[in-house]
Amino acid sequence: MRAAVAHWVLMHEHPFNILEEEGFNFMMKLGLANWQKISRNTSKADCVVVYELEKKELKNLLKNVNKVSLTTDLWKSKNQKIEYMVITEHWIDSSWKLQKRVLSFIHISPPQRGVENSDAIFKCLKEWGIENKIFTILVDNASNNDVAIKLLKDTFSMSKNLMCAGKLFHVRCCAHILNLMAQDGLNQIVDITDNIRESVEFVNRSDGRLLLFADIV
Repeated sequence: MRAAVAHWVLMHEHPFNILEEEGFNFMMKLGLANWQKISRNTSKADCVVVYELEKKELKNLLKNVNKVSLTTDLWKSKNQKIEYMVITEHWIDSSWKLQKRVLSFIHISPPQRGVENSDAIFKCLKEWGIENKIFTILVDNASNNDVAIKLLKDTFSMSKNLMCAGKLFHVRCCAHILNLMAQDGLNQIVDITDNIRESVEFVNRSDGRLLLFADIV
């Protein structure tokens, strides 16, 4: 039962202390007469056990995968003011279905230089045993990413495991490119968009203004 509860907590990203809530335990006691309250520390330990089992299972699965592609990005927490790197793996399984797994979500200390990013990525690949199976890595167009990918490409080229001599290794994020183009275009009409936003905010500030605006329309 504790394993099922741990899966439930992880699946819905609940806080560990949800299992200590009076209402939750009252509900569980009604459904299961032998239900025993689980503390937040026990819940945390159970979730770690589930993670380790899933990680072992994924490692065994990846042993039979020939090539994988990666996407990586940096994410900054607004509350903690801390930057994280997430590394996601993609591959096609034996049934020709696209598979995706998050391999790493780690804190990256500033400054965010290419060397540190490259080391973090390579350390993750070594941990999962897939450092010789990388096909492509997709990143956004930051200069530190260019440095990181170049360092990784040089490292992988020594083992001669890159397909097409590494010509396809570095993939630039199309969504990021389109976003840069859109932001550049919006900067040309920033005065117009600001006026529109202020006008909408002014009208929505009271019901009377909304009614008056509707009459004018």
